[in-house]
Amino acid sequence: MVFALLLAAMVWGQNVDSLIDRAVELYETRHLEATNLDKSASILEGIVKSGAKNARALYELSKVCFFLGDRAEEKDEKLDLFYKGRDYGEESIKLNEESPEAHFWYMVNVGRVGQTKGVLNSLVLVPTVREEIETVLELDPKHTGALDAQAMLYYELPGLLGGNLNKSIEALNKGIALDSNYTLLYVDMAKVYIKKKDYEKARWYLNRAVQIVTPTYEADHVLDDKPEALELLAKIKDK
Repeated sequence: MVFALLLAAMVWGQNVDSLIDRAVELYETRHLEATNLDKSASILEGIVKSGAKNARALYELSKVCFFLGDRAEEKDEKLDLFYKGRDYGEESIKLNEESPEAHFWYMVNVGRVGQTKGVLNSLVLVPTVREEIETVLELDPKHTGALDAQAMLYYELPGLLGGNLNKSIEALNKGIALDSNYTLLYVDMAKVYIKKKDYEKARWYLNRAVQIVTPTYEADHVLDDKPEALELLAKIKDK
């Protein structure tokens, strides 16, 4: 708290963008030191609480709230952080409606709220999630995060509500063509092929996720994508 207040007092005398850059550097190295994520949150909260109307600070804080929510163990704590992330994303959109990142992290947190609260809540939020994904891709057709989100929406929904595994594969292939080192795309492609019971292809994508030497998002790779790929490989070992 004291750290955040000190930062708030500093904001007007220091370049805001340099503070945001530092916050980004910290959350991108959270795999090296767990407290880096909390330090990143403190910097961004300091900027926001200072009264600076900065769309980038808000969507970066929305992103950090998502990371913190995923890290939290208790359901109530998760929901609190995802709600905060949703609200910061919404504030960022109000400041800059043309920001794909603002729409993206708003959407991600909305989706996590639904997932955390259960299936019925997820379904209620599907129209909002779908609309925001479409908005992100209209603003930035090469947004690999939105392509992955679109793919997983097709993957998770039942056919009657728009689920389509072939469309999921199509979206993931677009993402991989844009960024072949984005390891989440390979893990999610494997999930689609597991659902299709094509375990040979699933294993190929999982092994590719594990073997990438220079992942685009190293922290995500180390903390999430590689462990999940290894876990899935073990589950389908004999299939």
